[in-house]
Amino acid sequence: MKDIPDDDFEPEPPSARRVAARALILAAISCRALIEDDAAKDGAEELRASILPWLESIGTLGEAESSEVDLIATPLGALDDKRGLNVSWRSEGMAALAWVLNVSDLPPVNIQCEPSDVANCLGFLDDAENTPIQNPRLRDAVTIKNLTNTYLTLHWRLRQHSLAPSPIDFVAYASACTWANMRLDDLEIVDRDLAIDGVRIDRVSEARYHEVCSITQERHQALNWLMGFEELYSQVTTDT
Repeated sequence: MKDIPDDDFEPEPPSARRVAARALILAAISCRALIEDDAAKDGAEELRASILPWLESIGTLGEAESSEVDLIATPLGALDDKRGLNVSWRSEGMAALAWVLNVSDLPPVNIQCEPSDVANCLGFLDDAENTPIQNPRLRDAVTIKNLTNTYLTLHWRLRQHSLAPSPIDFVAYASACTWANMRLDDLEIVDRDLAIDGVRIDRVSEARYHEVCSITQERHQALNWLMGFEELYSQVTTDT
């Protein structure tokens, strides 16, 4: 069950400027992870070395956590493989925030974003006036909350499947749920259960299941950060 905040706790969502800064930080660390194998390519190391000065020049470096700064500062070819893979998935959080900022569409829940396309929409490595930091505007709070609940619903079913890999009446469960506002909007349903690519979840390949789990985890974290339960992005949980 999802943890319920104490009655006295009032979450404070980040400002629109912080959302823009966080989206650009996620673009930066995603780029750094994705170019790890390009050390031998002309200009690749120069690209990496330009990221931190760029973040500072547009006034967003202060949003970066120390681990993110260290990641970007690591020369190409020196990044741990596992860490690089994990960080590359941050592009999905970037995509969620880019959607919130109205600068990019968000792909369906089962489709990975195109990191370079989203980063370009955010003005990655461009002048500040060509990024959302200049005049950030967010989608309305109800729309954001609805999408957050959709990803909570999806994440719950994915995790429940890992514990008990058999079909359930997901439609009935979501309808009767009292601990969260479950939403089936934008989710595929086959035989009253969650489906991926039109295939009921218990029949989806393991590789495809884990891919959708990774997409969901990162977007859910970004959306939960927007709810304001944690100041630091890395500390945001995706409890279900």
